[in-house]
Amino acid sequence: MNSSPNVSNLKKRTGKLANKLRSAELAGVIIAPGPNLVYYTGVRAQLLESPFLLLIKSDGEGHLLAPKLESGPFRHSIPLTVHSWDDNEGPLQAFKELVKGIDTTGAWGCDGRVPFGFLHHILRSGLKVKPADDILQGIREVKEEDELELIKKSAEILSQSILKLPGIIRAGMTEKELARFILEDEMAAGADEVDPMVQSGARAADPHSETSSRKIRRGESVVVDVVSSYGGYAADITRTFVVGKDSSVEKAYESVLASQMKAVDSAAVGVPTGTVDAAARNSLKREGLAKYFIHRTGHGLGLEVHEAPYLVSGGRERLAAGMVFTVEPGVYIPGKLGVRIEDDIAISKGGRCEVVTGKVPKEYGWWEK
Repeated sequence: MNSSPNVSNLKKRTGKLANKLRSAELAGVIIAPGPNLVYYTGVRAQLLESPFLLLIKSDGEGHLLAPKLESGPFRHSIPLTVHSWDDNEGPLQAFKELVKGIDTTGAWGCDGRVPFGFLHHILRSGLKVKPADDILQGIREVKEEDELELIKKSAEILSQSILKLPGIIRAGMTEKELARFILEDEMAAGADEVDPMVQSGARAADPHSETSSRKIRRGESVVVDVVSSYGGYAADITRTFVVGKDSSVEKAYESVLASQMKAVDSAAVGVPTGTVDAAARNSLKREGLAKYFIHRTGHGLGLEVHEAPYLVSGGRERLAAGMVFTVEPGVYIPGKLGVRIEDDIAISKGGRCEVVTGKVPKEYGWWEK
């Protein structure tokens, strides 16, 4: 499958953005290298020290300021006026040419990733900026069919690796050894990037701590959280395993599983994100474990692993067809254990919720069968 959208589709995205900018009474938007740049141009570029900006005006006209070293691929993307420079010239003249081609009297939206070091050259012209992340994320959070297919492919590759773990995890192996297996297995299966996190025992109570050289022991929870991408689109799965038996881990696991299933069942078109979070949180509250649930219930997936929509307490945004998000409640008891179960949910254009990571079992003890 071609992972890059065609120019026609990129133009449609730019047109949609231009409409949003006009509605917000913005003269345009300023974008830095990152997911928004990829979304509107189909080209990836690193955010380095060299000034690099994409400006899209409210009429859809694009201007790119970039080093000559990196500007070439953009000439085959959406129609752009390219203001390029090399290291001998420096970027100042290119900035002057860029400013001449835009309206600096109105307010411009700004991607939150834009470094001030890039922006201050434009601000000297008198241009005023406002945050535009709500607009940029709001467009990207509703996925096109091609994007949904890439996310499902990403989830399929990741799921196949997770399904192999029952035959791999053993007492005495280190967290890093387990993470290395996942990384190598997924890359061999076609993933673009893979970021596995493994925490065992008391370390699992710190949910985003770095994978260590600690050896996995019997009777401990082992939280395996893996993010991977295919065609630039992310999937994200967490499963908790136990080598041997432990009643306290099993009790926490069953409570988290019930919480996760309640949240998944509550997700539907038109449901506020806060309702999904409440379904998970209230389930754990009934078990006396809500105080150990220390993060939001989920986040959107796409070109970023964390993007809109965010399933947070009190969230008012309503789920819509085309959204993809995680559902991942957890319980983290300091000094003792951690348990988290995470799946990826896609809402089809017809409104049906699909657990795209549903091939991976999650009932307690599935890894022993």
